[in-house]
Amino acid sequence: MKVKARLFDKLDENKVKCHVCANECTVFPDKVGICGTRKNIDGEFYSLIYGSMISSGSLDPIEKKPLYNYWPGATAYSIASIGCSFKCQNCQNWSISQAIPTDDGKDGFYDLKGYEGREISLIEMTPEQLVKRVIKSGAKTLAYTYNEPLIWHEWILDTNRLLKKEDIKTILVTNGYSTPEASKELIEAGIDAANIDIKSMSDDFYKKICGVKSVQPVLNTAKMFKENGIHVEITNLVIPELNDSEGDIEELSRWVVKNLGQNTPTHFSAYHPDFKAPSKMNTPHNVLDRAYNIAKGAGLHYVYVGNLLHKKGSNTYCPNCNHLIIGRRGYSFTKINITNEKKCPNCSYDFTNDIIGIINRENKHNFSFF
Repeated sequence: MKVKARLFDKLDENKVKCHVCANECTVFPDKVGICGTRKNIDGEFYSLIYGSMISSGSLDPIEKKPLYNYWPGATAYSIASIGCSFKCQNCQNWSISQAIPTDDGKDGFYDLKGYEGREISLIEMTPEQLVKRVIKSGAKTLAYTYNEPLIWHEWILDTNRLLKKEDIKTILVTNGYSTPEASKELIEAGIDAANIDIKSMSDDFYKKICGVKSVQPVLNTAKMFKENGIHVEITNLVIPELNDSEGDIEELSRWVVKNLGQNTPTHFSAYHPDFKAPSKMNTPHNVLDRAYNIAKGAGLHYVYVGNLLHKKGSNTYCPNCNHLIIGRRGYSFTKINITNEKKCPNCSYDFTNDIIGIINRENKHNFSFF
């Protein structure tokens, strides 16, 4: 649905300048920003997707976000809308990220070549209705995910406020392309955790593959979130011949160690060709294995491998003695070997600041739509 937007400036000739994402679009009357979801109507700025969702929600394992060191084994009530601040050539969720809402936010359409006339129906919900559904589901966390949540700013602020009252933890799965003003509001609203996708350390990659100017706003968001108490995990999708060199992985790993800390979980995910397929190759196992070892060598304590089976890459190990703490296969636990006080049973290393929240030792997930 359409609501008045936050964080914009009025300019001359009825133009507006948006400050919700780092594109900071100047939007002319009757036009939308790069995200396709924020529109200038007669010199006022509106979000067209407030409460507009692709479904009423689904239940996912929190590890799918991926978050491995935050409430391990929890179930995340996952919601998404349409639109994105990026135009990634490799987007696996392009059917929602590249959809554009109608002015009333009830449907989406496409301006992609070959998809003219195709539509996507959206479900409208109020913040109160969403909270009731989350409570009924039994989930203790909610994830804004699948498309880019940062463009859903007004909806996130309003729903997060109500979810906090019910002690439901909130998660952003995001490209991190925020502004300091928007990040400040999200921090003040009490967002609990974020998985931030650092796609590359190269501005050239962001320009060619994502359609934006620079990686720097992403790095700034990650630092700002971490410094203000949000649990941060990093994901890097490793794309053959585009960001998979030893230098690429080492630069990213060293940046995370220096700026976010050694205890920041970092996920290297396998790529498969999708959408415009900037690489025609799947990520080979040996490339992800190399990334895992480089990241460990750079000093990262919690390195994970996703979208592909890896002997060590799903597991959590003690950074002090390398004892297996949580073994995983897919999204399920194969072993939990940590004391109730969150200490390593082998060397007594304290995981209190490394693994946040209660570990669900039953690890029984329900995969349902609501």
